Parts: sequence; C-alpha cells; structure tokens
Amino acid sequence: MKTVTKYEDLTGAIAMEDLVFVYLSQPACSVCQTLLPKVEDLMKDYPLVKSWYLNTADVPEAAGQLSVFTIPTVLFFVQGKEQFRLVRAFGLQEIKEKIERVYEYFS
Repeated sequence: MKTVTKYEDLTGAIAMEDLVFVYLSQPACSVCQTLLPKVEDLMKDYPLVKSWYLNTADVPEAAGQLSVFTIPTVLFFVQGKEQFRLVRAFGLQEIKEKIERVYEYFS
C-alpha cells in the first residue's frame, strides 16, 4: 500500500487508475492499527487494484474532501467513481466480497 502524503496524489490516482482502494485511519485508533496489516495482506490478492493508506491526522483535508467522519473507513473507486464505502464496523470478508464483485470484470 502506498501512503498518501498529499491529497492531490490520491485524487490523481483515482482519476488515472481503474481500481483504487483507500484505507483511512489514525494512529490513535487501535482498531485501525490492528486491521491495517490484515488489509494490506488482503490487497496482495488483487494486483490490479491500486491500494492507498491515508492517515487522516497527517492529511486532514482528505477526510473533509472525501466526507469521512469516522475511522476506520474503506473507500473503493472504479474508474474514478466511488463504488462502495465501509465505515467503522466491517470485516475483511466484507471487503473481499465487495472487491471481488467488481474485480472479476477487470481480470
């Protein structure tokens, strides 16, 4: 997963890539930090998806621009449009199922 350091980098990727996954969290969120390595491992199964990690404490404007009000949050974009959003209470299986519905069309 690439780390977002500037919001413009993320918006550029969303505009240019077919499939973009974004995991948003903060260092103070213990659930977020526990889930992050598991999400990173999961995303290795989807090489066509460009995966990004966004620390909302480092890039607060991104949370505002993306209308993210709670963490952890997962966003998935398909050809520049938000396909799905998972917020606060979700599991790896739910992420996997939602990605696979779209991924089969691109592989």
